[in-house]
Amino acid sequence: MTRRALEAAAADFVSILNDVVASAIDTDVRFGVGLIADGQRARIEASRMGTWSDGIPLVRADEDPAVPALQLRAKYMVELAQSGEYLRVVTSAVGLWVDVTAGRKRHRPLVRVEYDRHPRATDRPAAHVHLHANSPEMAWVYGSSGRAAPDLHALHFPVGGQQFRPTLEDFLLFLNRERLYTDFKPGWKREVLRSLWQWETLQAAATVKKYPKTAVGVLLQLGYEISPPGERVTQ
Repeated sequence: MTRRALEAAAADFVSILNDVVASAIDTDVRFGVGLIADGQRARIEASRMGTWSDGIPLVRADEDPAVPALQLRAKYMVELAQSGEYLRVVTSAVGLWVDVTAGRKRHRPLVRVEYDRHPRATDRPAAHVHLHANSPEMAWVYGSSGRAAPDLHALHFPVGGQQFRPTLEDFLLFLNRERLYTDFKPGWKREVLRSLWQWETLQAAATVKKYPKTAVGVLLQLGYEISPPGERVTQ
């Protein structure tokens, strides 16, 4: 029963992701789902015609579609919550990968937004960004304190907690806003914003379940009448 429930919940999540991709990007690549060995978790990644794909090509108007320079990569590991009532993300990674050699070499990452519900290091932020770039200033900061500078992409820049963390929709909006990729399909932003609003609504509900007393306090301040479970509100 748990396996079937996981398959159904993961399929629903994949449908949401594919609606976002279909509305924004002109590609035949879609997300697919596969259960891992123990059947307790599922992987969700890009696929083409039933075969796993490296990512989703972001073809710009002035380039050869066969060798796109930009590639959107996104993958998720999901499981059912202990209550079994909803699907939750265990890990996720969304990033922009670039090939500057016109197909002669593999794409390399430029920026990655990652999430780990159970980070290996207790002081590591669950949601974080990796930047693949160079920073002389950062090298100076480390060097002036007698320490070797790590690669910039080794740093985990925090970008939120478990509930309100960046999503695929946020990343697409980021690409457009910063002019990294702008050749989206007509009307794409409306659909992406709609999907983002739905996700934020779900996360708001999850936050209420996590902090019910805080939610009750806010609603009381707004003038709502609320009674504990099992009691009726008297008028």
